[in-house]
Amino acid sequence: MSVAQRAFYSDANVNKDEDLFSAAEKIPAVKPEEKIAKSAGRPRSEASRQAILDATWKMLLHTSVKDISIEGIAKKANVGKTTIYRWWPNKVSVVLDAVNGQMMFPPAIISGHSAKEMMIAQLERFGKTLKGRTGRIITEVFAESQGSQDLLEIYYKNFMLQHEEILANIIEQGKESGEFAMNADTALVVDMIYGSVFYRLMSNPESIQPVFFDSLAVLGLKVLSVYKAAA
Repeated sequence: MSVAQRAFYSDANVNKDEDLFSAAEKIPAVKPEEKIAKSAGRPRSEASRQAILDATWKMLLHTSVKDISIEGIAKKANVGKTTIYRWWPNKVSVVLDAVNGQMMFPPAIISGHSAKEMMIAQLERFGKTLKGRTGRIITEVFAESQGSQDLLEIYYKNFMLQHEEILANIIEQGKESGEFAMNADTALVVDMIYGSVFYRLMSNPESIQPVFFDSLAVLGLKVLSVYKAAA
């Protein structure tokens, strides 16, 4: 006997000797409005996804990244853990998406100005992303990712990559325009600048102030000038 047949025969209102199709006729038809309700799963899924991000952000405001768990996020968002894993592979991914969704800063200036001006503007812009609690969250996520290549890759892809690409693009424009030396090592300069930022974040986060980014921009421009002088 098939699973469907056993399901029909287990109903108290269905006689075991009754024809299967006759029994099926007794099943009430689904009303049109019920069909609509059942097909509305996607909006509910999107609502659940947003609830997860909102819950994560609220937790981040008063809880360290280390003390947040998938279980805690699921409980606060009133969803199951499987719902979270449907979109994110781990806690770090959820946290970074929640942070990115809350960041409000002007778009990068990547044209229409000198490379020097754009470089200074980009570092000011990056500095704004690291102010206050947001900066602490980014630092905590970075610390949480240590020791796991997978988490570091997620951190790099979801947060740092966009900033590195912008700065690298500006430096390349400066090389093409003659502002910077053609032999300047773009990747090395980018690493020098952002590496300095994260060293400060880990060792002395209170020093991450606008004046620090101004000094960093000056240093970066001097390095590019040294390349030009040595060319």
